[in-house]
Amino acid sequence: MKSLPKFTASALALVAAVYWLMGTSLLGFQVPEGKGQGTVLKPDDSSKERSADAPGAESPEAKTALDQARQRLLRYQSIKAKLTETVALSSRRFTVHGNYLQGSGADLKLRLEFQVKLGDTEGSILEVCDGQVLWTRHHVGEEIRISRRDVKQILKAAADNGYTDNLVTVDLGFGGLPGLFASIEQSMQFDQFKEDTADGHKLIVIEGGWRPNMLKGWQGNNPKAPLPDYVPSRVRIYFDSESLFPRRILYLSRNAEQRLRPMVSLDFTEIETDVAIPAAKFKFAPPDGVFPDDLTPKFLEQIKQRKQLSSN
Repeated sequence: MKSLPKFTASALALVAAVYWLMGTSLLGFQVPEGKGQGTVLKPDDSSKERSADAPGAESPEAKTALDQARQRLLRYQSIKAKLTETVALSSRRFTVHGNYLQGSGADLKLRLEFQVKLGDTEGSILEVCDGQVLWTRHHVGEEIRISRRDVKQILKAAADNGYTDNLVTVDLGFGGLPGLFASIEQSMQFDQFKEDTADGHKLIVIEGGWRPNMLKGWQGNNPKAPLPDYVPSRVRIYFDSESLFPRRILYLSRNAEQRLRPMVSLDFTEIETDVAIPAAKFKFAPPDGVFPDDLTPKFLEQIKQRKQLSSN
C-alpha cells in the first residue's frame, strides 16, 4: 500500500486517538510505564507560583457537576447525537463529522463513527458494541483493520478478580460517554467552575489539569518539564445547565507564549435522549476476506497481570 504523507498519517493517528477517548483514557493518553475557543477562565493568583500545568485546589462544585453529569448519562435509555471534532495539529487544522449512539448505560450498547478526508486520502473509524462484542474498524485509503473484544468475557474476568466497573470502563476501553467521564474524573483534577451563557443557553463550565500523580508520570522529577506536544495541558467541559449533557469538550495545550489554545474540540449537537434506536445499529459483521484481530486474550492477560501485581 502506498504510504501516506507524514501530516496525513499523523492527523489520522490523532483522529484515531480522539476516537478512543469515547471508551478509554483521555485522548488515548496513558502515563508511560515506569515513569513517574470557548470562554477563558481566569485562574486565581496562586497559579502564578505553580508550574504552568499543575492544577489548583479541587473545586467541589466542579467535581459535583462532573459526578452528576455521568450519573445522568447512565440513566438514559438511549442517546443520539451528532459529533463534530476539530483538531489543530501543528500549523494545520481540520474538522471531522460523526455520529454517536448509545443504548442504556448499563448494557454497553454503543455506535461511534467518523468520516475523515485529508487531501486525497479518505478514512473512517467505526466502533460498534451490541453488549456482547465490541468491534473496531479503521478504514484508511485501501486498508481495513478490524478488531474485536468479547465484552462479556472480559467483564466476567474482571469481576472474578475483584475489579470494579471503573477498571472496565476506564482502563479496558469500554463505556462510551459515561466511560469517558469516568476516565476524565480519574485523570484530571478540576480547579475551576463557573456559570455562563452562549447563544441563549445557560451553561456550566468546568476546567482542570492532570492530577499530580498523572502529571509526574509525564514530567518525571522535573515539575517544570514541558508536556509532549501531543498531550493536552488541561481540559474544559461545557455542560447544559439543565440536563448536564456535555455540549463541548475542549482539550487545551500551551503555545510558546504559554497561552492555552484548543488542541482538540468535541461538539455535540442535535442531541436526542430516550428515543427508539433500531437494534441493527448496534450490530456489526466483518466483510468477506477481512479477518479481525481478537484482542480479548490481551485484555484477559492484562487483568491477570494486574491481579498478580496487586497481590505482591
